Amino acid sequence: MKAPHPFALALIVPLIATPVDGHAGSATETERVEFGSAASTIEPSPFKVKQARKKGITLEPEIFPSVPVTGILQMPEGPGPFPAVILLHGCAGVEIWNSMWSERLAASGYAVLSVDSFTPRGLSYICDGREAETASPWARALDAFGARAYLSSLDAIDSSRIAVMGMSHGGASVLEAIQQATPAGAATDPFRAAIAFYPLCNPMRQVVTPTLILIGDKDRWVSSDWCAKYVDALPEPHDVTLEIFQGAHHLFDVEGLDTEELGFTLRYHPDAARKANELIRSFLTEHLDLPQ
Repeated sequence: MKAPHPFALALIVPLIATPVDGHAGSATETERVEFGSAASTIEPSPFKVKQARKKGITLEPEIFPSVPVTGILQMPEGPGPFPAVILLHGCAGVEIWNSMWSERLAASGYAVLSVDSFTPRGLSYICDGREAETASPWARALDAFGARAYLSSLDAIDSSRIAVMGMSHGGASVLEAIQQATPAGAATDPFRAAIAFYPLCNPMRQVVTPTLILIGDKDRWVSSDWCAKYVDALPEPHDVTLEIFQGAHHLFDVEGLDTEELGFTLRYHPDAARKANELIRSFLTEHLDLPQ
C-alpha cells in the first residue's frame, strides 16, 4: 500500500489538536467520533431477475451492512442547534483540504463532520485505482448517510439542516448520495444541500437535493465537459448548478498548491478559489441558514 499522501501529513496536527487555532468566531475544539455507515439492501432489477431465471439462477438481494466509520467533529462557537456540513475527502484520504474547509465552515457557524472513510477500512490511498472498490463512491455515500444519522442524534445539531460536501473522489461520492432521496433500502432522510468539488461526473438520475458542482476547465483528472453533458441531460425539474472555472486545474481551492500527481496537474487558482468560496457561502446561506 502506498505511503500517506504528502498533503495528508500537513493535516495531522490541526485535526487532532484541541483547541484549534482558527479565524475569529471559529470552533475552539475538535472531537474524534465513531459511527456506522448506513446499511442498505438493493433488490435486483426485474430485467436481471428475468435473465437469471432463464439460466436457472435465483438472484438474491445485495446487502450492504453497516461498517464502522470515524470522523472529526468540529463545532462552532455559540448556542445550538447548528446547521451542519459533512465533508468527504478525496482519493488520497483525509488531507489539508478537510482542515481548510472545516475551519472555514466552522467560522461561518456550521458544525462540520469530516468523515474518514479510509482508515477504518485499512486504506490510505486509492488514486491509482488499487483497492478502489473497497471504498467506492456508493460505499462512501452510505458513510455520508451514516454521518448524517449520527449528527441527527446530537442535541446541538439541527437535523433538518445538514449538507454534504466532497472533493474529487469524495465529490463523486456526493453525487452518488444525491441521485435519489435516500440510498436504496436505507432508512434515512435526504440531505438539505450538496456541494461537489471537481468530481468524476457520471450519468445522473433524478436529483432531489439542491446541488452545486465546482470544477475547472483545465482539470484533466476529471472532465468538466462530462459534468456539463450530464447536468444538461438531467430530467426537469432539478436544482443542480454547475460552475466551470476558466484556467483552473484539480484542487484549485488549496492555497499554495502546485504539483503533479500521477501525471495530472494539481494547482491553486486564486480567482477560482475566491469565487468558489463566495458561491459556497451564498449556497449554504440559502439552503441551511433558515430552519424548515
